[in-house]
Amino acid sequence: FNYAVKKLRWIVENPCRTLSRLKEGTGRDRILNDDEIVCLLAACKQSKSPLLYPIVLFALTTGARRGEILNLEWKHIDLEKGIAFLTETKNGRPRSVALCDPVIVELRALYDIRIPSKPLVFASKTAFGRIDIKKSWMQAVARAGLTDYHFHDLRHQFATFAAGQGASNVELATAMGHRTLSMLLRYSNLDAKNSKKFSDHIANHITKPNTAEH
Repeated sequence: FNYAVKKLRWIVENPCRTLSRLKEGTGRDRILNDDEIVCLLAACKQSKSPLLYPIVLFALTTGARRGEILNLEWKHIDLEKGIAFLTETKNGRPRSVALCDPVIVELRALYDIRIPSKPLVFASKTAFGRIDIKKSWMQAVARAGLTDYHFHDLRHQFATFAAGQGASNVELATAMGHRTLSMLLRYSNLDAKNSKKFSDHIANHITKPNTAEH
């Protein structure tokens, strides 16, 4: 509207000028219990999309955002060192995350059947770009019997796990990409090295064998 007033002169004043801004919400606090996590992972494994399970497992054990995961290219993955380099981040600052053994196993399997002409780790089979998991994710959530659970909540799940294992605020902020400039300069080497212990513990916790049927 300001552009229409100052540049285009279509209207005399901004009609939204007198409106008060809405206060920011307090954020979501949807954390799954152990049984719900087991059900969710089982539902992802049953999905018609073979990429859903490794994507969800990646998110749960690294705290990475969906966009960061889906934009990953094979050149950003070091399977030998167990590190993924996230270059397409929300704040524009690349970071690295540690990969737990179960995720590495899934990635190795995908690497063996990759199509060389498609650089994305989670590439669409029918298009050149990245995969769209919205439908398969919603189906898995429903199959697991969950309500009001979004993909972004996996990120909060990781933070809760890591905090429960003693991760400091600095470690959490660094691992999840929440950084001020001063923190970036001071703790730039914390990424994968310090998140490895949390990633491994989370993986051991959420991938434990179960016999439940869903």
